[in-house]
Amino acid sequence: MLRALVCVFAFLTLSVAALADDGFQVRLHGQATGSIDIGEVSFAPALLAKSDQFGETELPRLAAYLREDLERALVRANWHGMAIEQTHLDVTIVDVRPNRPTMTQLQNMDSVNYRDHTAGGAALAAELRTGDGDLIAEYSYEWFNPEPEDTDSQGTWSDTRTAFGIFAEDIAESLGIAPMPGS
Repeated sequence: MLRALVCVFAFLTLSVAALADDGFQVRLHGQATGSIDIGEVSFAPALLAKSDQFGETELPRLAAYLREDLERALVRANWHGMAIEQTHLDVTIVDVRPNRPTMTQLQNMDSVNYRDHTAGGAALAAELRTGDGDLIAEYSYEWFNPEPEDTDSQGTWSDTRTAFGIFAEDIAESLGIAPMPGS
């Protein structure tokens, strides 16, 4: 039994180390035992301070995109749904950078053109807690495209949405195999 626990711990340690190489970091404090409900998607104070630059609809739109990506990844990994023991994932969008100017930026800055293209991306953090509020895991991820391509096919938030998708998949992967109901 002890040998099996050591093997599981070693596997989790190696898995977490491998994930950290791509900007994803996780600190495990326990193990999720039930379905994961996506709780609050909030914004870091520094991001809220510059949100007027993007426009009032941009941050809520990004929160919805992130929630969709998390739900999709957790459902695919069997971690999202009905369960007796609910756990909650609260996420903070720490920073975002658009690939192209938002509509508000285009309206407010004469020197900006929609054809302008920059490296976009996102920095994110999350906490996974039991229904009683005990901390299970802490997550962080940061990715800003180091080699943006100037193409007409990329939208305003293309790189940010890529970062959201990778973050969501990495969280689901870090959780391992979801426990089956009744097990």
